[in-house]
Amino acid sequence: MKCYFGGSSLEGLDYEFRSICFAENLEQAKQLIWRFGDVHEDCDSEYIYLRVIRRPEHDDMFGKDGRKDAHVVTDRGVYREMGWSVECDEHCDGCGLATMDGDFPLCDECEMCDECGHEDDCPNLNQSETEAA
Repeated sequence: MKCYFGGSSLEGLDYEFRSICFAENLEQAKQLIWRFGDVHEDCDSEYIYLRVIRRPEHDDMFGKDGRKDAHVVTDRGVYREMGWSVECDEHCDGCGLATMDGDFPLCDECEMCDECGHEDDCPNLNQSETEAA
């Protein structure tokens, strides 16, 4: 499956793309994103304004959300791994990935996500190891 991003071709929008899908080809991607994606409002409910582009650098993300069919991505973890964020998100000091509106919180002390762990001098370093045991 191939990765596609979908959004509106209209100018002056806050975000260039609103939806991600995996599909076999561009036509299938357009159909999926129009039917199941979050693009209608940005496209003024007109299919003619739908813009879908191929993003081959993310093809390896197919299946990370457990789906093995053509689909619009709804998993915030997949969006996050592709570098997307939610408005006003904080970003991890280690990997630079977004908190996705709190779904992937940062340590209050060292500003690192759980996936990155803590900085060596973070007071919460030993606390996390104790909780994991």
